[in-house]
Amino acid sequence: MEHQSVKAQVMHVETFPGRVLVGPKKLGRIFVRIVSQRNGSGLIERYDQASSAWFPAPPTITFGDVWSAPDVPKLIWAELSPESAPESRSEPAKSRHRKPDR
Repeated sequence: MEHQSVKAQVMHVETFPGRVLVGPKKLGRIFVRIVSQRNGSGLIERYDQASSAWFPAPPTITFGDVWSAPDVPKLIWAELSPESAPESRSEPAKSRHRKPDR
């Protein structure tokens, strides 16, 4: 019997510490994501709505859990985390790019 090998080509994606690789995803009542670490591995984080910050997730949450969880729609995520939405810039920052009045 002849053995056949399967080859796969994977595009190289530049990673840097803190880069979001997967997510945000909804896992039950919490939001989770996977971010890259300095050594190239991934870290599972959970979102804390009270502080609007990400923290390491408990070890009971697995990478498989995160991968299989449904994505959080961008509109919903923008409402939950307004600072991450591109439209949330402050007014002074927007006005700097306005043309001067004549």
